[in-house]
Amino acid sequence: MFVKSTVIACLAHLLCGGLLFAQAPASVADLEALARQRLDARDAGGALAAYQKLAELVPKSAVYQDQVGFLLAATNRSAEAIPHFQHATELDPKMAQAWYHLGAALFLAQKADPATSALQKAVALDPANGEYRFRLGSVYNETGHFAEATRELARASRQLPSNAKVWETLAIAYERQHLFKQARDAYRQAVQLDPKNVSVRNGFANALVRSGDPAGGLREFRRILESDPNNVRVQVNIGYAYIAAGDNQAAIKQLSAVIRNHPDDAGAHYDLGIAYKALDDLPHARTELEQAVHLEPSLAEAHFSLAMTYIDAGMPNQAVEQLRAAVAQRPTYNEAWYILGTTLKQQGDVDGAIEALRRSVALDDLNAPAWNNLGLLLRRKGDTAGAEEAFRKAAAIRKSEEEEKEKKLQQGVKK
Repeated sequence: MFVKSTVIACLAHLLCGGLLFAQAPASVADLEALARQRLDARDAGGALAAYQKLAELVPKSAVYQDQVGFLLAATNRSAEAIPHFQHATELDPKMAQAWYHLGAALFLAQKADPATSALQKAVALDPANGEYRFRLGSVYNETGHFAEATRELARASRQLPSNAKVWETLAIAYERQHLFKQARDAYRQAVQLDPKNVSVRNGFANALVRSGDPAGGLREFRRILESDPNNVRVQVNIGYAYIAAGDNQAAIKQLSAVIRNHPDDAGAHYDLGIAYKALDDLPHARTELEQAVHLEPSLAEAHFSLAMTYIDAGMPNQAVEQLRAAVAQRPTYNEAWYILGTTLKQQGDVDGAIEALRRSVALDDLNAPAWNNLGLLLRRKGDTAGAEEAFRKAAAIRKSEEEEKEKKLQQGVKK
């Protein structure tokens, strides 16, 4: 016992002195004991040195390679960790933990595709591990694959039902797909598990509003302000909740007060503009929305709402400018592409309108008016075949919609 403890002390001294075991050979068992001791002491550098020596002594050990990678990552050296994780997966392709660590490190290195592949392998090898599913679902969320995120995070929530972060991340995946009732339910679970988390409660309140319960949303927003009265984002969200409830006057009062104290808050200007527009007060709506896009040019919704305000005010040239800004910020903004196409059509810009409407139907091929307008423009250009195809698609969509309406009507009669 005395000999063993003496060896360990000697090894620790060598580590701290940076001699890296040069003065005395050590057995694998002694090095493992030292590594555990260093980990228990929260000495990541000492543990790393021990595992690096173990990896040299046992070069075919996936476990030691994984541990070296883990400790490199834990000491903010993720780039150096990646080759060790990769080597661990080569040594033991069925080591789920190594694939998991590799995926996490690759994602930190902004290598999303290989990170996703590594995490998929980790989940496939250890499907009962909720942490692996959670990380994979989180990566799907971050990369815009929300349906896939929902699948993995829903499973993770069943495996880790007491993990508030899992429920919150699942709620975000639902939100991104506009599945607000499901987001509301997931946020509710997160709030119950982490009631003091302001971000989670704010998300829950927003989901309540978007799922048709603005009164519930207002209640939750006010609960936040009880403990955090200066939370500007929540103050703005209260205005948004009033808009959803149809109380635009209350929204204007709330948001105007926020702007008096925080004149550079783009979100407050945007929501105030929406409230004014709902009351057909176009001059005030235009002023607020123009300020919103000035303060935050990346707000695609603000550009679109300002464009619609310009259209209502008979200012199509300015509307086109804002619609182009909206799709520049969000190339998948289908509604903006459609309105841009119809506005350009009215202005006589046939080529520009065709381009915009083609983008619109590429994003939503069930938009019958878009197909019909595209057909009219293609016929004007002399593209008879293209026009007939567009008209055919528009007619098929309308027929399908009518059949669906008739089906629902018949089902209602039977009830």
